[in-house]
Amino acid sequence: MNNKGLALGLTLTMVVCPLSFSAETQGETLATQPVAASKPADPVSELRNQDSAFSILIEAFRQVQGRIIQNDYEARIRAANALESLKTRRRVVELANQERELRVHKLYHQIGNLNQTYDNTRHDDERVANVDVPVHIDTVHAAKTLMDYVFIAPATDEKSGEIKTKTIPASNYLLDKLPPPAE
Repeated sequence: MNNKGLALGLTLTMVVCPLSFSAETQGETLATQPVAASKPADPVSELRNQDSAFSILIEAFRQVQGRIIQNDYEARIRAANALESLKTRRRVVELANQERELRVHKLYHQIGNLNQTYDNTRHDDERVANVDVPVHIDTVHAAKTLMDYVFIAPATDEKSGEIKTKTIPASNYLLDKLPPPAE
């Protein structure tokens, strides 16, 4: 992955700001009209929706960062394998394993901090809405949901030079589980 920031940005944009497209039939464009709210939103449903959205967001963050860590680790192992000296190669592999372990530890520490922040904010929202709804962060379901997504990326037609789009499976950018370090 050459552009890590782009992949993370695309992922977070995909998760947070889903696109909607208007339908066209027989040359006529259907106009979208705002719908007036007939009654105030149910605070319990709103809090549950927040939990679902946070679950997907935190899982997308974990998976994209996991992919970045794994790609960097694999690149270091490939570079180590190209070294001539066995002693140096072993040392570089050892350092790559240590770096990967530290980065994974840091990632899970960041996720813990984000979860704690969300939990505190969520309790504030409960207090304002005067309801008591248990926090339900379901990253297992969020991980399954994320794997259904596809990325839309620009692609240049080599013959005409025209820029088109292509779809890329989410598994190219997301990493559900970190594999153990290779020895």
